[in-house]
Amino acid sequence: MNNRFNQKLNTINDVVASIFFVAMFITVFTSVVLRYFFGFSFRWTEELTRYLFIYMVFLAIPIAFRENIHAAIEYFRSTFLKKINHILQIFCDLLIGITVTYIGYSTIIMIRGRLGRTLSSGLKLPFGYIYSAVLFCIGLLLIEIIQGFIIKGYRQQNTFIDKDGFLRG
Repeated sequence: MNNRFNQKLNTINDVVASIFFVAMFITVFTSVVLRYFFGFSFRWTEELTRYLFIYMVFLAIPIAFRENIHAAIEYFRSTFLKKINHILQIFCDLLIGITVTYIGYSTIIMIRGRLGRTLSSGLKLPFGYIYSAVLFCIGLLLIEIIQGFIIKGYRQQNTFIDKDGFLRG
C-alpha cells in the first residue's frame, strides 16, 4: 500500500461519508417540509434515512481510527505512560483486527444466508446491501490497522500529551 493509494482511499472514504451525510440531510429536510406544508410524506424516506445513517457511521469508524480520535480509546490510553501506551496500542489494534475479522466472517455468512436476501419493507432492497456496510467498514479498518503496523512504524512517533491530558498522535 503506497502513500498515493492510501491518500486516494482516505479521500474516497471521506467524500462518500460526506455524501451520505448530505443525502441524509436532504432526505430528512424534504420529508419534514412535505409533512409540515403538504400533510404527507413518502413512506420510504424514514428507511432511506436509516440506511444512509448506517453507512455514514460505518464509514466514519475507519476515519476515527485513522485520525486517532476515538474518545473511549483516547481517554483510556491517556492514563498510561508512553512506553506502556505503545504496547497497549499494539495490543488494542491486534485485538480490534481479530474482532472485526470475526465480525466480517459472520456478516458474510449472514449475507449469503436467507437474511441477506430478505427485502426491506419500504425500498424493497435486499438486506444484504445494508449489511455490506459492515464489510466496507471492516475492510477499511483492517487497511488502517495494517498501515499502522507496516507503513507508519506503528504510530509511536509524534505522540504527545496535550494540555488537557489526552494523548495526541
